[in-house]
Amino acid sequence: MMGALAAAHGGAHVLLYERELEGPSNLRVSGGLFPGAGTRWQREAGIADDPATFARDIRAKGGRTANESIVDAVAKRCGEAIDFLADVCGIPVRVMTEVTAPGHSVPRLHATPAASGRELLALMRDAISKQKGITLRQEAVKGLEAFGTRPILLATGGFAANKKLLREFIPEVADALHIGAGPNDGCAIEWARARGATVAGMDGYQGQGHVNPPGKTRLGMALPRFGAILLNQKGERFVDEVKIGPSELAAVVLAQPGGRALEVFDKRIHDLGMQQGPYREAWEDGAVKVVNDLAELGVTAPPELLSKFERPLYAAWVTGALAHTQGGLAVDSLARVIRADGTPIEGLYAAGGAAAGLAGRGGEGYLPGNGLAQSFALGLIAGEEMSRK
Repeated sequence: MMGALAAAHGGAHVLLYERELEGPSNLRVSGGLFPGAGTRWQREAGIADDPATFARDIRAKGGRTANESIVDAVAKRCGEAIDFLADVCGIPVRVMTEVTAPGHSVPRLHATPAASGRELLALMRDAISKQKGITLRQEAVKGLEAFGTRPILLATGGFAANKKLLREFIPEVADALHIGAGPNDGCAIEWARARGATVAGMDGYQGQGHVNPPGKTRLGMALPRFGAILLNQKGERFVDEVKIGPSELAAVVLAQPGGRALEVFDKRIHDLGMQQGPYREAWEDGAVKVVNDLAELGVTAPPELLSKFERPLYAAWVTGALAHTQGGLAVDSLARVIRADGTPIEGLYAAGGAAAGLAGRGGEGYLPGNGLAQSFALGLIAGEEMSRK
């Protein structure tokens, strides 16, 4: 959608294909939080930030697996993408001053008013409907041959629902609970490989360590920042919840007895959590229980672990899951799909889950918001480039 909006804004006529308009998508189930560095919302909130600082944070988290082909471009353009959403598309935006996500040196996650991926999707769809240069078709694309030499942006998601590719590149999560979109079947990777494209960062993925079994809802990443703790079934606190990011937390939770843990907090934290879309959905779905004693949920914990919480206690079972993959088609700083020798394939672009992300190395290289930062920045760049063709 970002690519289509940017291309149409540049004067192009765009055909936008969606397999199933009301079907599952990573955006719809996401928390809808997107990073931007040096934005006017940050400045208004007194937050000092810039693209260079964001790029340093990405590299610090990703280490040697940072995708140098796009890190600086994404760090610079994701803030401009937020400007585009607000100023061109009329989408309301705010900066999440209440949350400094793990790995980010300052608060830079932005959101729409309800901090919900579902809301962000609806607002972007509304912007699409108002743009006369975009024709939206509900149709499954079978390949690239029908488009001839016209510029194409591949934005079909990753390969988290493709067991064959998972076993080839990320065997440790091949059988993990998948909470992302079912259509993430890796089709773009297969289509572009047939045209000589290469891939990058294929061992990277975003895990989720706060997912409510069986995977319908999740608590979001904010609760530990407000003071929530995690206990395993033995009543043991097994991790520093603030220092570890939600992505790498997935494997840690899965390693506990039964592959799950109990996230515990109180009403103060619950009230703060209700400002976040994912937590609200979990609460409304009944995933969060209110109890006077954790024994009601089958857990006995030392009193000192719970002494900071006021009664009653709020608690929810969580497990680790695979949200989406971070590897994909290798692209350059102009979002062009490239060959193994680094040369671009004429007229072929990729963004979002179809393109290699900002860092690999399992779940550890994922900085919260990396997915939408890359999606928005590369989508904006690709749309601008395509409108010039």
